[in-house]
Amino acid sequence: MDLRIIPKNKKGLGIGDIYPIMLTICLVAVLIAIILFILQAFAATMSNNGNINGTAAQNATATISTQIVAFIPWIGIILLIVAAAIVIGVLVNSLGKQSRT
Repeated sequence: MDLRIIPKNKKGLGIGDIYPIMLTICLVAVLIAIILFILQAFAATMSNNGNINGTAAQNATATISTQIVAFIPWIGIILLIVAAAIVIGVLVNSLGKQSRT
């Protein structure tokens, strides 16, 4: 049983890989936005119900929100790495074919 993900004839990412990668990253960004919206609404509900600031639930909500916000800049770095991998894959494919003639 062969468990390799990349076929033998595939050398890096190609132009056809842009669409699914961008869809995945957009989906992650939308999910992060939804999670942050829900956490804000939950924190506002806790403070409006007369709960004392600093309870465990409010601290946990604030910590989770802070950690998610700290992850957001990594999405740009991931996009840059994927774009570079696609460009390198296209160059390797095109230069590899030309050198064999």
